[in-house]
Amino acid sequence: MSGFTPLLFAYVFAAVFLAGIVRGATGFGFSMIMIVLLTLFFPPAQVAPVILFWEVLASIGHLPFVYKQVHWKSLRWLALGVALGTPFGVYCLVSIPVDAMRLIINAVVLILTSMLYCGLRPKNAPTPPQTTGVGLLAGVINGASANGGPPIILFFLSSPLGAAVGRASLIAFFLFTDVWASLFYWQQGLISLDTIIFTLVFMVPMFGGMWFGNRWFSTVDEARFRKVVLALPPPPPHPPPPTPPSLHLQRFLTGGEAARKEFVPATGERERESFWGKFL
Repeated sequence: MSGFTPLLFAYVFAAVFLAGIVRGATGFGFSMIMIVLLTLFFPPAQVAPVILFWEVLASIGHLPFVYKQVHWKSLRWLALGVALGTPFGVYCLVSIPVDAMRLIINAVVLILTSMLYCGLRPKNAPTPPQTTGVGLLAGVINGASANGGPPIILFFLSSPLGAAVGRASLIAFFLFTDVWASLFYWQQGLISLDTIIFTLVFMVPMFGGMWFGNRWFSTVDEARFRKVVLALPPPPPHPPPPTPPSLHLQRFLTGGEAARKEFVPATGERERESFWGKFL
């Protein structure tokens, strides 16, 4: 938390609040948004545990209100697949270089959310092995990026269970996957005091956003809910060029005289230094 400047703090605050609105309204989407927005400024291995903790807290707050609507039969097979896939995903997170991990995470998110956007639906009801396979894919992605939601979202949105049952089942499912993945994050040494502080500092905007999102869901009909969910735009991929624009912006937000000179012309340097000193 020591590297936060007011600009970077405000950016994360706003991102968590907006992602919380989506989470409260749909029961998912928080990780999908946050992993892309935060990896612009932080390594995936640093923010993935934080996002997992946010998701666990969000699900704990949500589940008591939707418990009776959860479709537990499907969740048993999905949970089996996630349990098998998560360790491999965590191994990828700690073994693959940061820039390559960013590219893989965002490419997978882009492909799967595009499938949601297109409304892809299976022709027949999935069998238990197929359901387990969906959970396996979700487990690998969840372990690698705290973002295993898209396969499960597609699974429930394509079923005839209804929006309320699908949303409740997603909330219960994400609580299981995130608690399970957290154990492997701890085993790999990815959870520290900074992780806990990062999580706690931004709990207020997350729950505030969820409150607004939940109020919207309580007033919307099922047909409109499905249209809104499928219309959620997929986040853009974030390839790692030699000098990505996000790196320039990261240096700009996190301060430092050398970094600011990349954005500020040499003329009138004294006046600009005085301005930045007051602003940052």
